[in-house]
Amino acid sequence: MKILSNKIQGNYTEIIVEADKKAWTNQQEKAFKNLASKLNIQGFRKGHIPLQVAKSKITEPEIINQAINPMIDELYREINSSKDFEKKNVIVDALNVDVKKVDKNSLEVLFKFENYPTIETPDIKSLKVKYNLPKVDSKEVDSEISRLSKNDWMLGVKESGIIANGDMANIDFEGFLDDKPFAGGTAKSFDLEIGSGSFIPGFEEQLVGLKKGDKKDIFVTFPENYHEKSLAGKKTKFAITVNEIKEITKPAMDAEYIKKFNFPNVNTLDELRKHISSQILEMKKLQARDQVVPLISQELIEKTKVSYFPESLIKDEKNRIMTDIQNKASQAKKTTEEYIQQNLGFKDLIEFNKNVNETANKNLTLVLSIEKLIEILKIEVTEKDLNDYFEKVAKYYGAPVDQIKKQFANRKEGLKVFLSQQKLFDEIIKQISSK
Repeated sequence: MKILSNKIQGNYTEIIVEADKKAWTNQQEKAFKNLASKLNIQGFRKGHIPLQVAKSKITEPEIINQAINPMIDELYREINSSKDFEKKNVIVDALNVDVKKVDKNSLEVLFKFENYPTIETPDIKSLKVKYNLPKVDSKEVDSEISRLSKNDWMLGVKESGIIANGDMANIDFEGFLDDKPFAGGTAKSFDLEIGSGSFIPGFEEQLVGLKKGDKKDIFVTFPENYHEKSLAGKKTKFAITVNEIKEITKPAMDAEYIKKFNFPNVNTLDELRKHISSQILEMKKLQARDQVVPLISQELIEKTKVSYFPESLIKDEKNRIMTDIQNKASQAKKTTEEYIQQNLGFKDLIEFNKNVNETANKNLTLVLSIEKLIEILKIEVTEKDLNDYFEKVAKYYGAPVDQIKKQFANRKEGLKVFLSQQKLFDEIIKQISSK
């Protein structure tokens, strides 16, 4: 193969190559033999026709038409392995092919690739997203120890007296938002450990001092980040009835009792608290990460500049979105149009397709931004990273590490992409948390 021309034309790279004459001749010979094997001529068995007879029946254009596609495939492979071809600058799969010249002696082909766009990413430290490293307070550790030992609590009824911190209060309650009951705000005979912090801030504190049979309206404000958005940040009223009060006697947290939790290298109360604190912290870090990554992604989309959107990449992303929607529609036993109207709230396919175009552009911007930042920050996935991941997955599923490695044997490159993205977001979180 000989590269005759290699030019950038706008958003495309155009490469004209000439096939090696011997390779082109060999490909035509293969094509001729293939065509000859399929000839049907009276008096001859199929596949056993003499070459001279076959040559009289097969035309040169037929041979060239049969040979040209395999030869183009071979040229494409040669281009990809050529030192003169900068693969990193073009989208290898975004390919148009045009035969510039062809006859039995020569073949010239134009390969047209889409170029990668120019990507300008924001400086990570300029991102406005804030991330505060989670902390664990002693009350959370106390609450978890209480949960772990709850089955061993001894409860004694308080026939007289009032609710105090550390008691178990059995209550009926009904919640009101704007004087109307709200879903999930009602319960009967509910056991609540006072001081556990398991209810909305301020709820348990307002029960202290009540006695059996008391009724009281208490007022609390739901946290701004409450999972039920209709209640987040809202002031509500709860009508309370105290049914019963019980004193709690908890087991002594001595070495003998702590052994029953079966935590590795945990034998004392101090070690138990440290172990639980680290577990809670890891869980909080995961939750905080899940919350901040979409915010980082959104800001990257807004601040990343893409010179143009390659048609091939946009087409692939739109196909991915549509395939996902079609699968969800199929699972819901609906047509695609029914699903997008009833489940996604679009008026019709036209409105949805417009949204798909916008979504594809945003998704592609994020993907290109992530790829560029991984390159800028020189993020690499090492064998240690892979082994750490395999061990984590093996531990989660209770399976041998070697078994997990085998399952990922054919997906290693995809896993590396995933882990490199994870390492990128970890680095971004590290940098924005130090501001």
